[in-house]
Amino acid sequence: ISGNHLLGLINEVLDMSKIESGNVSLSENTFLVSDTLNTVMQIIRSDAESKEQQIVLRSDLRHDAVHGDFMRVQQILLNLLSNAVKYTGTGGHISLTAEERVSGRSGVGCFEFTVEDDGIGMPPEFLDKLFTPFERAKDARVSGVQGTGLGLAIVKHAALYHGGEVFVESEEDVGTRFTVRLPIG
Repeated sequence: ISGNHLLGLINEVLDMSKIESGNVSLSENTFLVSDTLNTVMQIIRSDAESKEQQIVLRSDLRHDAVHGDFMRVQQILLNLLSNAVKYTGTGGHISLTAEERVSGRSGVGCFEFTVEDDGIGMPPEFLDKLFTPFERAKDARVSGVQGTGLGLAIVKHAALYHGGEVFVESEEDVGTRFTVRLPIG
């Protein structure tokens, strides 16, 4: 477990280093969005179940086979879901929703992924620093939560490399909703 944790930390630091140096390139693969969604749910489910959290997947997609960087899409979703599990208490609720919107560009879909939880939420003053590398809220409620403060910075940059964007809504003691919009062929 410690080895896997250390490997995860090293990979996050390496990813951030690549991002900061501008050495990130996107792979172009054909993949199924449904497979990516199912994979991230399988990976995160055991962590959610260990905290007796309910986690659900909702999907409304017109196109399943797409062309893009499935590893980056998976990384975005895993980082968001991992944070939802970490910052949601025992018995909490987490959802991942995937929808396809009209993009206005021929051959490109606008895929919208929303991760929502009823966790501890964030104070408004922290939202401005949320995507800053190594930044973590100065809050007693998160002092025991492990993390580097790199996950959301990686999410933001991965979305930008795809030509997408990330939105966040959060209220303390109510929960958080992250929405990622990605144009994918």
